[in-house]
Amino acid sequence: MNKFSLRPSWMSLALLLGILCSMPVSSAYGQIREDEEEEPILIKESELNQLLMWHVDGKYEKVLYKAIRYTEDDEQKKHPLPYLYMAKAYLGVHNSDDPDLREAYEVDKLKALKNALKYAGKFVKKDKEQEYVPKDLDFMEELRKETIIAAETEMDNEKYTKAKSYYKYLTTLDKEDPGAWMMFGTVYLTLKARRDADKAWETAKNLLLDQQGRGLTEGQRDLLQYAFVTTLERLDALGDPAAAREWISIGDDLIGGDREYEAVKRSIGG
Repeated sequence: MNKFSLRPSWMSLALLLGILCSMPVSSAYGQIREDEEEEPILIKESELNQLLMWHVDGKYEKVLYKAIRYTEDDEQKKHPLPYLYMAKAYLGVHNSDDPDLREAYEVDKLKALKNALKYAGKFVKKDKEQEYVPKDLDFMEELRKETIIAAETEMDNEKYTKAKSYYKYLTTLDKEDPGAWMMFGTVYLTLKARRDADKAWETAKNLLLDQQGRGLTEGQRDLLQYAFVTTLERLDALGDPAAAREWISIGDDLIGGDREYEAVKRSIGG
């Protein structure tokens, strides 16, 4: 009777090993790899929608209470949107007619506006990929216009250090805002910090020469006109006609014909 050995030969083992090596990795292993590479969900969509609904309904304190918790969580604080909702809620408080709400958040001292700017600036910085900022340009413009009003009020009241902080915020909201950089420099000039003024002005000039005034919002165009007029007046008061002429050479191409700009230019012999 023939007997067959049950022990595989070395050749059969080698063949089996080759077959196993040629097989694709298991789907389970592939899923593990996908899970490792997938971006973590920092905040659920439903929770973000809740913040949105509270903001739409004017429930600003609820937004602030909930959103601040996200900004204090080690993982969730990486998400830009809680900072956006904080900024929106504070701006809502700033514009509210509710006397109790206004008093609680010291609206008359512009505390709510400053907080709106603080969190809006953090929102912009957190949104490194520019995924969210372009979707909320209307809000950013509303905040910008409120800030411009506050800054000009401080300029009129000769509170230049306070005005400087507002123009700094504007450069944070949009680092390519030439009028904000120009006014940032002009306030430094008024505060007798010429080196800082020249540095900010250099940024403004580079932006103006590069942009030629294109792509500015309504608020940014108004700020730019104000910046040229104010800067020329300050330089004239300090007796610096050379610097004034340099700004005029740029301003003529951008806002030449504006009545207030032309009036100031004539008054300083430009």
